Amino acid sequence: MTETHFQRARKPEEQQIRRDALLAAAAALFDEGGPEGAGLNAIAARAGFTKSNVYRYFESREQVLIGLLHEAIDAFLPRIERDLAACATGDKRAIAAAGTMAFVANPRLPRLLAILASTLERNVSVETIAAIKRRLVEMVRRIGVAINNKLPETSVEDCVWTAATVGTFVAGMWPNAHPSTAAAEVLERPEFAALRPSVDRDLERVMLALLNSI
Repeated sequence: MTETHFQRARKPEEQQIRRDALLAAAAALFDEGGPEGAGLNAIAARAGFTKSNVYRYFESREQVLIGLLHEAIDAFLPRIERDLAACATGDKRAIAAAGTMAFVANPRLPRLLAILASTLERNVSVETIAAIKRRLVEMVRRIGVAINNKLPETSVEDCVWTAATVGTFVAGMWPNAHPSTAAAEVLERPEFAALRPSVDRDLERVMLALLNSI
């Protein structure tokens, strides 16, 4: 289907259908080729739009990807809250393992967090940036409360700090844990062993260290 096969969306529900189609196209392209593969031309073509029509729904390629980030947060939060709720009270190792596996199970979220400051917050409005910042505040707050429920001897503020710090670590670690083909080949050399991060190992270890500090 192409944009020329239907009339311009005027009703809110019709506009939402178009937005959802563009986000679905962007998600597929981002998962396949990262941000470089999810340009506006490619997104428009995958969704059956013209590039000019994309601007009716998103101000830029970056705003499309921020839309994906909102969706990724929506998928991530129920998972991590459920998994944290299943942990035994006081079991910091189980909490760290649950947090790690939640990120591993939702790889689009850390990939987007890794490019938030460098890419996504460019070429968008102040209000678009403010909206995603509010979602991130909500995310770390909810995770912090979920952690505090299992570590009642700690403060909510310390647990929120832990969640926010973990997010910062994930954003920095993820690109290094998923390097380009050439970089991965170089990192296989023994001399670079110390530079090879493992999400499963290192994220859980960092989370446990942070939990032990509060």
